[in-house]
Amino acid sequence: MRLSYRLGVTLQSSRPPFCGRLTQSVSHSMSVSLYLADQANLQTPCREISPVTFNDDGYYWFLYRYFESANLERHKGELIDLYGGGVIEGYQLHRLRTELEQAMQDVAHKPDSWQVLVGWQGGSVSAETEDWRKVEKLEVLHLITSLLALISSSSATRKLVCDGD
Repeated sequence: MRLSYRLGVTLQSSRPPFCGRLTQSVSHSMSVSLYLADQANLQTPCREISPVTFNDDGYYWFLYRYFESANLERHKGELIDLYGGGVIEGYQLHRLRTELEQAMQDVAHKPDSWQVLVGWQGGSVSAETEDWRKVEKLEVLHLITSLLALISSSSATRKLVCDGD
């Protein structure tokens, strides 16, 4: 069984075993979807705009620092969590937009592709066990643009929902 550490994930009781800083990436692939939903039915995505889905990969972990910089309630957990969910609204939504706009500027200065640290493999955290994944600039820009479109389309009655595994 391959165990790997993941960046920034904190252990909470609602998560499966070993899914805090230590994950079993072979047996459970994590993902999170962000979508718009009517306030009266948050479990059903609106069909007018496509959801944005992140997997436990370099794209999520590259943008993670921006997600957490926007997080006003870190004591409650991660803003965009591979395991959790919730509604992002109000000033929190503004902070997320601001951080994603900064990410867009930062990515503009990146090469066509680069490596992102996503965690560590094995039983120890060291330079030798680092797990790096390649990301493509155009895909990162597409993800950011798609998230900004979701934010722009949200309203008092259409909420941005984060739904993790």
